[in-house]
Amino acid sequence: MAQALIHSHFLIGLSDIIAEHNGNADWLIEQAKLPESIFDNQERLISYERHTRLMDLAAHHLNFPELGLEVAQRQSVSVFGPLISMIANQSSVLSGLELFTKHLQIRAQSIHLTLDVTDDKASVAPSSDIAAINNSCTFEDHALGLAWQIIQLLYGSPCNLRAVYFKHAAPADVSPYTRYFKCPVAFDHHCCELIVEPSILMSAVCEQARQLPTALRQYLQQKYNDRLVDQVREVITGLLITGNCTIDAIAPAMGYSTRTLQRHLKREGVTFQALVDSARHQQAQIYLAYENYRLTDVAALLGYSELSAFTRSFKRWFGMSPQKWRKELSPAH
Repeated sequence: MAQALIHSHFLIGLSDIIAEHNGNADWLIEQAKLPESIFDNQERLISYERHTRLMDLAAHHLNFPELGLEVAQRQSVSVFGPLISMIANQSSVLSGLELFTKHLQIRAQSIHLTLDVTDDKASVAPSSDIAAINNSCTFEDHALGLAWQIIQLLYGSPCNLRAVYFKHAAPADVSPYTRYFKCPVAFDHHCCELIVEPSILMSAVCEQARQLPTALRQYLQQKYNDRLVDQVREVITGLLITGNCTIDAIAPAMGYSTRTLQRHLKREGVTFQALVDSARHQQAQIYLAYENYRLTDVAALLGYSELSAFTRSFKRWFGMSPQKWRKELSPAH
């Protein structure tokens, strides 16, 4: 994709940090070329490079080199949306991380999580295809901080890291890093990575993590005032890119059995496939407004294996091809 996007939830906590350090949020947002309303908690996709620039500018402006780590500490794995609920259903910590790695593009594009497991060592290394992101200190700190949270979530019991390595140079004060990771930390490494015992990754996902689908369902019930159709549509929207957006995948992610969810939807007078179609219809317009996305990118984001299948659906929705819609009706024009 020509322009990588990231979910705006990955900025949660940053506005509070800026205010606490008497920073100028408006100036930082303007310099990063992001919308003035970026901190209004609305769910949106934003440029990952501009997101990183905002974080880097804030770290420099506030004289707060460990800002990325502080943002991670104030966030939770909920920033990854329903993807976290999906990985909680896996058999082991490693299989959960593998599924997470496979579908991380749902929330943060251009990011990879490389897993390397041997008999005596296991490493988890985040990286980006984009140099401006991959070479950012705040990206390293934020990504490693969240990766450690995910491992702890899946493992459950207290577990210790062997070491944490950063590509960037050591700050004047490394104590925030040792306090967060509770292990030796080193800098000027060839990559950024967490080193853990292989036995931790081979362990079964803990029972507490397996309750995440129920917690997601309760959160959605509260958010949408028990409107089931809206709840299911939100989870579908978040998981379209997996290419496996079936009721058999969505139901357990929400803490339902397939049969129970089917029964509830029937009571609402709607089918699961109709909700998938509705979510694709809505998201297609959003993605097509980003002109850097090729049509094949949009088709993949919507969970279509073939561009032709997306084109047929789009013509059914709008009576024209996506190319023509983008040229004539896109909000960008």
